[in-house]
Amino acid sequence: MNTKTETGFTLLELLLSIAILSLVASLAVPSFNQLIEGNKLKIAVETLKSDLMFARSETMKQNMNLRIDLTKSRDSWCYGINDDNTQCDCGKADSCGLKVVNGQLFQGIKLDAADDTTFDFRRGTAVAMGATLSSANYAARVVVSTSGRIRICSPDQTKKLGGYDDC
Repeated sequence: MNTKTETGFTLLELLLSIAILSLVASLAVPSFNQLIEGNKLKIAVETLKSDLMFARSETMKQNMNLRIDLTKSRDSWCYGINDDNTQCDCGKADSCGLKVVNGQLFQGIKLDAADDTTFDFRRGTAVAMGATLSSANYAARVVVSTSGRIRICSPDQTKKLGGYDDC
């Protein structure tokens, strides 16, 4: 008595499995795009926040006021950190004393509204400032209070970025 047991998939089973897998994958791709978009915006606002915190600490360390200049043009944006006596033009090389960040690093992220700020070296206080960054589906705002506290919040309920309180 010689009985053979066959193991494996038939061609029909394999084709059906591939069809189901491709259907599930096509449903998941749009949600990944929004996830990537939200993460790009989070990186941009967290970078701006950390640079503002850096400028505040450098203000006290170097014993001089520092200014953050946010520049918005029609299709790009940038910001630079410099002393408060010099206007920083982040479009030109070496015009900012400490640091320059070009918004082209963050594809798809726009600078909607921005105010420049200056940190005072005596106490780390600042001229109040806010900058709103947005993408197609999300928006976030970096806010500097007069006491120098820096935080991120969501300015728009319809474009709320997860993880941040309302402004």
